[in-house]
Amino acid sequence: MPRSQNEMKIVELVELGRVETRTAPVPVPGPGEARLRVRAVGLCGTDVKAYRRGHPYFKPPCVLGHEVVGAIDAVDDAVRGLAVGERVVCAPYAECGGCPICRRGVGELCEHKAFIAGALQEYLILSADILARGTFRVAGAMSDAVATLAEPLACAMNGIERAGVRRGDRVLVVGGGPMGALLAIVARTLSPHVLVSEVNPARSEHLRRLGLSVVNPSETPLSEALSRAFSVPEADRVLIAVGDRGVAEDAIGLTAAGGTALLFGGLPKGERLSLDAFAIHYREVGVVGSFGFQVRHFRNAVEWMEQHPGALDGVVTASVPFAEAARAFVEAAQPDGLKTVIRFEEA
Repeated sequence: MPRSQNEMKIVELVELGRVETRTAPVPVPGPGEARLRVRAVGLCGTDVKAYRRGHPYFKPPCVLGHEVVGAIDAVDDAVRGLAVGERVVCAPYAECGGCPICRRGVGELCEHKAFIAGALQEYLILSADILARGTFRVAGAMSDAVATLAEPLACAMNGIERAGVRRGDRVLVVGGGPMGALLAIVARTLSPHVLVSEVNPARSEHLRRLGLSVVNPSETPLSEALSRAFSVPEADRVLIAVGDRGVAEDAIGLTAAGGTALLFGGLPKGERLSLDAFAIHYREVGVVGSFGFQVRHFRNAVEWMEQHPGALDGVVTASVPFAEAARAFVEAAQPDGLKTVIRFEEA
């Protein structure tokens, strides 16, 4: 039986390790809102974690996905500046901009954010707040797959900023997954001295196709690899994109005097790191973390993608149709690829 025109398909996480497709009413924009016809959604580590092991913020039944590109399908009469048919990317959240945390310049930690719903559905409502602060047009030459990278790229830009990467810095990225790849690509626009540490041979090949220098630390000690690449066994900025305590501790130890190590990969709550107090005090090694993005990072990410056409084309290594969304989650959990995108064929 064909679907009603008032019904849409959604992909719902019904229990750990299982997603199902069902129908739901097509949402209608309220005052100041718009409706997005979804074209593609990227799967991130948070989606995979919620699918495989559970996540405190995304408990079944729920709709996952937040790296979204789509076309404006309907707008409330009060909406200005966006027309039906325009292709846009949407920040999954937007900080309020006025609370004490936002005024301190760390809007990624705002407790009053506006959010979008899970994006793995054919139509998505964009609130007035998201429309006003977190919705950006996409250049016509940019593919849907690349456009889904706006949000993870914004997170990478926040990390680069927090780490203080400067022109000419020697940069070591530990972990060559999708986020490590984006960190390295952005760092490379600031400095030619970028090295990625990755143990998986298949991922290493993807990274090399992106033009990145890669070393396997299980074959070559990182201090030796750094000496070959930078003529010194340390890096000014060490960007740790792996959620492993031992790896993080070892990587921090490779930070040069006056340099900074960034904890980008998340560790479980309560995890403790053992740090060299001598390095922190006498060598002024800094350790910082980064989480998420601010809307300005998201805006900068969209502009960066438009200014660097083709730079991210190899980051998406799997494209799966919406009808096979369950396979996409299995694909995204594999260690050999980088980014998996779900595409909506009918878009």
